[in-house]
Amino acid sequence: MSILESSSPVEQWNQEVLAEVIGEVLARQFGLRAVAQSPLGGEVDQNVAVELSDGSRLVVKVSAPGADPDEIRWRHSLQALAARPDALGPVQVTTARAAENGDTVVPVDRDGTRRIVTVQPWLPGRTLSDLNSHSPQLLGELGRTAARMVQALAPATALPGATTRHWDVLRAPEAIADGIDAVEDPVRQAHVRQIVGWFDRVIDKHGATLPRSVVHQDLNDFNVLARPGPDGRHHVSAVLDFADALHTARIGELAVAVAYSMLRKQNPLSAAAAVIRGYAAELELTEDELAVLYPLAAARLCVNAVTWTKRQVDGGTSYGHERMKHTWPAIALLAETPPEVGEILFRLAAGAAVEPGRPVPAAGTRRAVPGLDLVPFEAAHEPVGQDDRARLGRHLRADAGTVVRRTTESGAAATLRLGVEIAASSGPFQVVAPQAGVVQERSTSYLILRHEGEETIWSRWTGLDSPLSAGAKVAAGEPLGAAQTSLRVAIFRSLETAQAGGRPLVTPEEAAAWAIVSPDPSRFLGLGGEPDPAVNWTADKVLATRDRRFARSQRSYYERPMQLVGGRGAWLYDEFGRGYLDVMNNVSHVGHSNPRVVEAATAQMWQLNTNSRFLYRGIAEYAERLTALLPDPLEVVFLVCSGSEANDLAVRIARTVTGRRDVLVVDGAYHGNTSVLTGLSPNRYKGPGGTGPDPTTHEVQQPNRYRGPFGYDDPDAGSKYAADVRRQVDRLTARGTPPAAFIAESAMGTAGSIFYPDGYLEQAHASVRAAGGLCIADEVQVGFGRFGDVFWGFEGQGVVPDIVTMGKPIGNGHPMAAVVTTREIADAFDTGMRYFNTFGGNPVSCAIGTAVLDEISEHGLQAHAASTGRVLDDRLRELAGRHALIGDVRAHGMYVGIELVRDRATKEPAPQEALLVSELMKDEGMLVYPTGPAENVLKVKPPLAFTPADAELFTEVLDQVLSRDW
Repeated sequence: MSILESSSPVEQWNQEVLAEVIGEVLARQFGLRAVAQSPLGGEVDQNVAVELSDGSRLVVKVSAPGADPDEIRWRHSLQALAARPDALGPVQVTTARAAENGDTVVPVDRDGTRRIVTVQPWLPGRTLSDLNSHSPQLLGELGRTAARMVQALAPATALPGATTRHWDVLRAPEAIADGIDAVEDPVRQAHVRQIVGWFDRVIDKHGATLPRSVVHQDLNDFNVLARPGPDGRHHVSAVLDFADALHTARIGELAVAVAYSMLRKQNPLSAAAAVIRGYAAELELTEDELAVLYPLAAARLCVNAVTWTKRQVDGGTSYGHERMKHTWPAIALLAETPPEVGEILFRLAAGAAVEPGRPVPAAGTRRAVPGLDLVPFEAAHEPVGQDDRARLGRHLRADAGTVVRRTTESGAAATLRLGVEIAASSGPFQVVAPQAGVVQERSTSYLILRHEGEETIWSRWTGLDSPLSAGAKVAAGEPLGAAQTSLRVAIFRSLETAQAGGRPLVTPEEAAAWAIVSPDPSRFLGLGGEPDPAVNWTADKVLATRDRRFARSQRSYYERPMQLVGGRGAWLYDEFGRGYLDVMNNVSHVGHSNPRVVEAATAQMWQLNTNSRFLYRGIAEYAERLTALLPDPLEVVFLVCSGSEANDLAVRIARTVTGRRDVLVVDGAYHGNTSVLTGLSPNRYKGPGGTGPDPTTHEVQQPNRYRGPFGYDDPDAGSKYAADVRRQVDRLTARGTPPAAFIAESAMGTAGSIFYPDGYLEQAHASVRAAGGLCIADEVQVGFGRFGDVFWGFEGQGVVPDIVTMGKPIGNGHPMAAVVTTREIADAFDTGMRYFNTFGGNPVSCAIGTAVLDEISEHGLQAHAASTGRVLDDRLRELAGRHALIGDVRAHGMYVGIELVRDRATKEPAPQEALLVSELMKDEGMLVYPTGPAENVLKVKPPLAFTPADAELFTEVLDQVLSRDW
């Protein structure tokens, strides 16, 4: 059979004939009775899933006419090699089932043609094509499977007499030539011819020295199965279909896996890199393989698209339509990425060495635009508009004399700008050559200059009106032309890439490769451009330094953390200018980089900052403002530096005033990280590494209406849970150690966003006070209007505590906290031992605290929290109606918990799924994270700058993530 013969459709049996033949073969040759048959996809062969009378399942394959039985037996031998124990790790391979005569091949003659029937076990799982998303972990497993397949088949010898076939990765040009005329779209044709050109160049240079072996050569997304594991993620579970196995270039195994991994991806090269990393972890790639991998993978997709386009024209099947519809978009994206960039990206993914190129030559004192006063453009403090969305990053703005080096455009996943953009607010400006060159190419919109030196480079000037023509020589300082309002300049290390122009924006994953191919032209243009030390502090380097210099108990968020460099409102921005909607950070209460807070802190720092025991107006004004927001008789303030310090002081005050030691806490609570508070925080002393409570700590039942004995349907739940407080008080009193205090968060944060049922705190406080104890309200998480309907969380329970503690939101991220109590209690605490706090209430802290209060008041942020909270609550409950993973939604204003469970009936927690959802949300520009004792509750407590539109966006993305196949 020639290479081109198999590219045409073959006659297949109709379903009635197919079912009849399969039933007969199974009965006569295998002694099996089929009770149901379901057709499966297939290119040439007909594949059918068969259910047997005993309930088991098989796959029956019926070959096209003229199939060679020896070739089929050879494939079966390959399956046996790959199915050896541990050959592919946990990944299974089917092996052909022998008929009663001992042969795995059953010939069937019908209507004058002979076909081959083979029988294989059914393997459970879903094809990668059936999954609507592929995680980096899953793609890495695909790469490892490809490497292990190469190693498993290494002992195999080539099929005698076989040379090549249509899908041989080394024969892509012939396969494409056979069908390219069927591609009517001229753009698609151009893309395919461009990629074939890449292929021809690398094969001419490296093809003869590529390592060769027998390979499966068809690890496409229809031939690889995945199944969910205990971690809630899909894992590669099986490989199917050895019909395209061939002795060819070994790299073909990886090239095919890489090619199909790029389908249906917004960033196909990132997906490809994940596959390559997995492969390289198992098997080292040679230099020749690294050189050809990108063109081979791209060419394989072209073969796919062209072949199935031709077959559709010739009356193809639905299988062909499915194979083709996702391939053309991937080819279009690859055509934008030059082969040198692709090779570098793939080399980096494989951990191979990459030549960085020589330093860009400097222009000395000459500047490309001598008439403008050029300054670096920094957009980190620009206001964020209402139309901004995820992955926004910094803004691009055309200001007079502005140089934009790295920036973003709204809505684009690509966030790094290639080259330099020089912009002027009005009128044209003249441009000169910063270095000598020769005009390589001239068009109406751009000019390409060639510059000779230790290394030849090409500069591309877009937006330049130039009188020069191709071949003209230009000396340094000579005019190039004029730009009307803006000019984009990039330099390239190859003419081909310079002619392509590069993409204005590239993704962070591609940045390292593009930086080599198209380095920063600042020095070349005479704009300075000394290396920025911050550029070397990549996220990986920062994380590695943290791991080396900090204790492992000081963990950061996320498995793959981003490095933050800025924030504004409810948004945070990473080193690549990518925006993340902050859905969990109640520290920056009125928004990141709030202008009022920043200005207040800066002004006060310029004026005075000193020990809080000196006299200054700010501390008195702030104390007046803060106590005015609290009910009587809470009027005496202690200003401290953290929520932990506040709670520690509150417990100390209660113990001093009452002369007692014992304290009641709610099971699951967290109050801080001091030694005293660790012993008072069940979330810590009962968790990993915990050593149990302090002997004076006594737990009361957590009033959890989702998991506790008294649920949402119990109108007396508050009284029933409060009864346990009364029991504990009575127990302690009876033994002669009545409680000094009952400390409770106004809503339980780390316990999983637990809100108390009506009447709980009122009755609990009454029981404690009846025994002479004090009641402490921990408002560190929820105070300052977050609940919306009340300013303080305890107000929602209709109580006035004896002591209130505050932290986190009080200073919008500044280390500031407070304890407020009554005059009577404060005086009783004054036993003669002095109490002071050096930094608590310093002038800068008080200025910041006042600015936070002003911001809440003037912008109506409490009412805003109520309205935005309603949107969050409504949308999340809608999601709970569609996604069984959501077991419970608990919300009060802008404080929300989303509890994830594996089974709504048993309420089994889903901690691994919660962590995975958080990672996927982060990848989509949404920051949320698990909390709770089982770490299965997504905490939602964004800055109050978070808007209803942000709530809509967050829930929309959460819906998309929960709808994915992980």
